[in-house]
Amino acid sequence: MIIKQYKVLLGLLLCVPFCSKAQTLQDTLNKIDALFEHVNQQTPGVSVLVSRNGQILYHKHKGMADLEHSTPITDSTRIEAGSVSKQFTATAVLILVQDGKIGLDDDVRKYIPELPGYEKTITVRHLLNHTSGLKDWGVVASLGGWPRGTRVYTNELALNYIVKQPTLNNVPGDEYLYSNSNYTLLTLIVERVSGKKLADFTQERIFKPLGMHATSWRTDFQDIVPHRAIGYDKTGRQYQTVMPFENTYGHAALLTTVADLDKWNTSWKNSPLGGDRLLKLRIERGVLNNGDTIRYAGGVFVDTYNGHPMVSHTGATAGYRAVLSYFPETSLSIVYLSNDASLPTSKMGNGIAAIFFGKKQAISASEKKISEIPKYLLSHTELMEFQGRYVSAACEGELVATIENETTLTMTSKSNRKRKLKPTAKDMFSQGAETSFLFKRDEQGKIKGFYVSVPRARNVWFERVDN
Repeated sequence: MIIKQYKVLLGLLLCVPFCSKAQTLQDTLNKIDALFEHVNQQTPGVSVLVSRNGQILYHKHKGMADLEHSTPITDSTRIEAGSVSKQFTATAVLILVQDGKIGLDDDVRKYIPELPGYEKTITVRHLLNHTSGLKDWGVVASLGGWPRGTRVYTNELALNYIVKQPTLNNVPGDEYLYSNSNYTLLTLIVERVSGKKLADFTQERIFKPLGMHATSWRTDFQDIVPHRAIGYDKTGRQYQTVMPFENTYGHAALLTTVADLDKWNTSWKNSPLGGDRLLKLRIERGVLNNGDTIRYAGGVFVDTYNGHPMVSHTGATAGYRAVLSYFPETSLSIVYLSNDASLPTSKMGNGIAAIFFGKKQAISASEKKISEIPKYLLSHTELMEFQGRYVSAACEGELVATIENETTLTMTSKSNRKRKLKPTAKDMFSQGAETSFLFKRDEQGKIKGFYVSVPRARNVWFERVDN
């Protein structure tokens, strides 16, 4: 275990106003340590840094960066930050806005003319706030039988999926719905407007000014990255390598260290990148068409934790996990990186915050939404009507519906991925609480296809074809 305690005692004394008065230096260290008590030299690891006003309160690495070669996580270890990466892409866009080269309310088709002309204009602001209605390209690809990790995806291939969608999830600006497609397009906008790759632009305008010398983008998974941790997940009692074998970036794919992310966190208070004007743009939350303000801003959630203002985001890519939080009132920065997908990411991040601000208030039972799948029975003869082959131009996919065990309709993709569906109403089936299939009939009552809706991608059309 490696520990750095630069002025720890001074930092914790400064921390007293928002820590428990009875909490001592060792109490705080012990409580944070306890969150990672099961991480050891036989498991993947974690890297954690907590600071206040630039003073490091806690900085530890525990566990292994590479289990095969018994390499521990150290100060130099680079770990992918997942969707924590989005705030850097958003800031790159906002720098170009401040430069006068992009307008927040510009039609996205000004920069991405390949995008279909939908009934209502999608703006750059919609992309930043996840209010565009664009279907998530990774989810669409998965519906076609090729989920992330099954082929080498690129931003160009992702764009191909995005522009093939004839419809949106929702009217632009009507609601917040998280979609990686928004940040894929923002990445392309940065590159087309600046004439530079995102990696070069962010290096010049963000990483270098902030001294983030260990931060880069994974733009080619075959590149050798010194000190990179291997990503893992756990199956039963065994760890398996889970790496992002794809070349998409901008929505994710930032390789970094906790020390570099801590430098970034401090820029939420005194930004050297563009002063107060840029900082204001970075934390400007989205506003829906009905006037409601959402929690999402430029690649971050601007929210509160037990009443304390907080700027935060989590990340998950392959076997990597991340939590990045900043509390402007107290200048507290929390950075968590891990190469173990089996660890509960949000619980870890909230656990650190709870040591300083108390346990996060739970949602009351009355506020929780419980989804129940209605029971609906079909005979084997009735199920036979839905059998057949279905194809989708929108996701370049094919699904074949067959009957298993007399009562289960199964959808099988070309990659042999199976979805077992249960009938829930007339011409409707579900897979769990979040995936639904709505079959449509022609004038003669014959099944002509179905719309499938999943989180981040609604109403993707599959048409029935003759075998």
